[in-house]
Amino acid sequence: MKILHTSDWHLGHRLYDRDRTDEHRAALAWLLDMIETEKVAVLIVAGDVFDTMNPSNTARNLYYNFLGELQRTSCQAAIIVGGNHDSPSLLDAPAELLSHLNLHVIGGTKNNLADQVIELNINQGAAAGAVKVDLLVAAVPYLREKDLKYSIAGESPEGRKQRLRTAILQHYQDIAAAVAEKRKDPQTPVVATGHLFAAGSVDASDKQTHIYLADKNNIEAGQFPDIFDYVALGHIHQAQRVGGHEHVRYSGSLVPLTFGEARQPQSVYVFDLSAAGEPVTVKRLTVPRFRDLLSVRGTAEEVFAELEAFHLKDRTTREEGTLAPWLEVRVETPHPLPLLREELTAILEKKNPALAKDGSSFAAQEAAILRTSLIRPEGAENDQATLTSQSLSELDPEEVFHRLCHGTATGERQDYSDLLASFRELRTWMEEETTEA
Repeated sequence: MKILHTSDWHLGHRLYDRDRTDEHRAALAWLLDMIETEKVAVLIVAGDVFDTMNPSNTARNLYYNFLGELQRTSCQAAIIVGGNHDSPSLLDAPAELLSHLNLHVIGGTKNNLADQVIELNINQGAAAGAVKVDLLVAAVPYLREKDLKYSIAGESPEGRKQRLRTAILQHYQDIAAAVAEKRKDPQTPVVATGHLFAAGSVDASDKQTHIYLADKNNIEAGQFPDIFDYVALGHIHQAQRVGGHEHVRYSGSLVPLTFGEARQPQSVYVFDLSAAGEPVTVKRLTVPRFRDLLSVRGTAEEVFAELEAFHLKDRTTREEGTLAPWLEVRVETPHPLPLLREELTAILEKKNPALAKDGSSFAAQEAAILRTSLIRPEGAENDQATLTSQSLSELDPEEVFHRLCHGTATGERQDYSDLLASFRELRTWMEEETTEA
């Protein structure tokens, strides 16, 4: 029985206010092709279907169209769990209807953990006798603080971290017990899902996505109960196995969400399951890059020269059907460069008559610079003026928070990880309140 593990679609994501719909549509079409090519029987989506808790109608259409097209493939069932970016109520709303199509959605935790244990009967090889192979899935979504009930008034930050780790581990032990109670045949394989930051995993340097106060030490790969034959994780956008365990893996995001993530290929995993306890064979499928996200860094002279060379080869090297590349430019200089954006635009304008009139970007079929920033060389004097070259649309909320916490300091304050965790909790609470309203 072949199972495909994917996660972190982030439908509706915008990169510095740029729409990603075309990339996501192409990636989902490729995913449907791979499901058919690989003869996948079960699809698992390990959280963050959407980028926000109140996704646009366009993002929702991408999701539901994909589920509709999935019915025309070899896939006989799908398990979809919510991530920290998803609204549990939004995902769960059509869950009962979708279950009749063998599409099982768990947007948030259930009061009865047995409701998170999905029993599947997969019809394998009808021509060979229609042998049915059972599969149990412990569908664990992103565990929100209110689900874990870990906070105690007056508790120290370290005490809260330890209590949270204990609560996460306990949740997996409890659902493993629920699986054992439902499993009638000890040979029935079991898959578990999760959306968290497991100890030992690595994320892109510009996307440190810790979602719990416990930071990177939520749970270790070896702490997942032995009853799980494969643990399909989401949240980390870089594909990897965790802690040296072949059966505990992050599939990574479907498209790169930052320029840093674009330095690594995106992928999904296809793995075979036959009977419980047997080794799992895992194959990694690399997702094509439908739009390149390129970083250009160096002195002003080096950046200008690289842009000249880049644009000369852009049209001739781009594969048919791919979207025009987007660039971020980082210039190393000890001094402010107030006309940097205009100079960079002028270089591309010489080669391209399709430049937009406002000088900010190119038409959809042409390359565009999404972000410019200045970097102080090592040893240069600290000059706050070098931070003024970015527009508001180029800033990420966490970047702004970092600057407010540190000002012009060169080092990182010792309590910053706790401050950032609190900031993220507040942002999540605000999004949840906005969605419910």
